[in-house]
Amino acid sequence: MISVLTLTYKRHHLLEEAIESFLQNESFHPKEMVIINDNPDVDYVYDHEDVRIINHKERFPSIAAKIEWGYKQCNYDYIYRLDDDDLLNKTALSNATLDILENPGYEIYRSSGMYFFVHNIFEGINSNINNGNIYTKEYLDRIKFPDLSGTEDDNITYGHSAKIFESKRKPTMLYRWGMNTFHISGMGIQSNDVILAQADRVLDNTKGVIHLNPHFNNEYYEQIKRASK
Repeated sequence: MISVLTLTYKRHHLLEEAIESFLQNESFHPKEMVIINDNPDVDYVYDHEDVRIINHKERFPSIAAKIEWGYKQCNYDYIYRLDDDDLLNKTALSNATLDILENPGYEIYRSSGMYFFVHNIFEGINSNINNGNIYTKEYLDRIKFPDLSGTEDDNITYGHSAKIFESKRKPTMLYRWGMNTFHISGMGIQSNDVILAQADRVLDNTKGVIHLNPHFNNEYYEQIKRASK
């Protein structure tokens, strides 16, 4: 029913945590996680029936181009956008499915907000353009994708008169900021070339085959649980 589309580039330690958060949704089926890696110097390997890694041997010219190509590789009609530095809540896919089944006919399903972490410390509930947005394939098929990196989510979500459902259930995404890594959204409006070049300057330049080991490095869910008491 839901494909989790995860873009990744030179951040395999963060990606391992994103995969772990997907696996924590183990009671929900059918589902898949489709990971698009366009670092031509690295092949990611992880064997799981619900996780598919596509090691694309040519770098995409923009983030939007990567999304456009990536969603077409997904098997299901609902596409959940999860970046490699963010995480799914344990009930993300089941709650999102309830929203879809109970409220048919929408093109985008948006979570009520996101659990906001700074340097892996829970700071509270916040909101952003992508709180874990789910797009229908039919909607993505009908829009023209912008040639953008960093502001593409705004255009894809709000630039095409989409019929949007705003959920009232618990947030589905853990949004992570900081962590001494590169955040494209923190660069403001820049050209694709500037953004992609900066990623190459600051991110991990490991080459070769990397066997992923999904796991959490922090107690994310426990932090949220403690804060809600």
